[in-house]
Amino acid sequence: MWEAGIAAGAVNCLTDIGGNKGNGKKFIKDINLNQTQPCGSLFVSATWQSRFAIRLAATVGRIKGNDAVLKNSTGAARNRYLRNLQFRTSLFELAVTTELHLLPILYRSRNLPVFSPYLLGGIGFFHYNPQAMLNSRWIDLRPLHTEGQSFKEYPQRKAYSTISWCIPAGAGVKYDVSRLVNCRMELVYRFTGTDYLDDVSQNYIDPTLYGKYLSPSATVMAMALADRSAELAGGVKNNFDAIRGNPTNKDAWFSFMFAVSIALGRLQRK
Repeated sequence: MWEAGIAAGAVNCLTDIGGNKGNGKKFIKDINLNQTQPCGSLFVSATWQSRFAIRLAATVGRIKGNDAVLKNSTGAARNRYLRNLQFRTSLFELAVTTELHLLPILYRSRNLPVFSPYLLGGIGFFHYNPQAMLNSRWIDLRPLHTEGQSFKEYPQRKAYSTISWCIPAGAGVKYDVSRLVNCRMELVYRFTGTDYLDDVSQNYIDPTLYGKYLSPSATVMAMALADRSAELAGGVKNNFDAIRGNPTNKDAWFSFMFAVSIALGRLQRK
């Protein structure tokens, strides 16, 4: 059976920016639900013996984060608030995933039930381009080398690509409305190969280096956007090499979507 469909839902992320109270946490414990954004997808899939399916999907959305969500926090989270960074980025993903439908496998049936939970996993690539707002304008951050990427003083910090691989993994449930129409909802988490969805990963650098490598106008923007602590009451410019981000954890993003598809060439339905 072949399917072609469309999906819409919500997308969010886990990066160095924002988070919840206390020390930064892993996985869903550090999600800021108020930063959730809309997303959508188009897909085609093929199902074999009602048990396995392979899907090609194109997904678009936007994610964002802001240290301002921690304004009323104390302790370690207060330091993240005083860092005062923000970002947004659009996403465009192409991914191939495999669905594993559990009930036909458990009951050794070749008939896909009307209600079918499944697991999924695969591989994809996505484009991103982190931006931050300065003087009411959204500024691309990658060309500013805010953490000294590609500067010879930081040979370990390479300029990051705006294309990264990801490993989608998640679960969903599929419901056959009729012989022709299927509906599904699913949650998909993306492990990624980048720590720069938000342009934050390493320590602060010596701000005088921007003038060495960037144009005068880019230097002004880089110095303003790399260290924004002094914009807040009680905030001061950070010392050279102070902690800005955490390079030990890659960034991640995830989606929750509802989908409707048209079934083509269905041979049977129970």
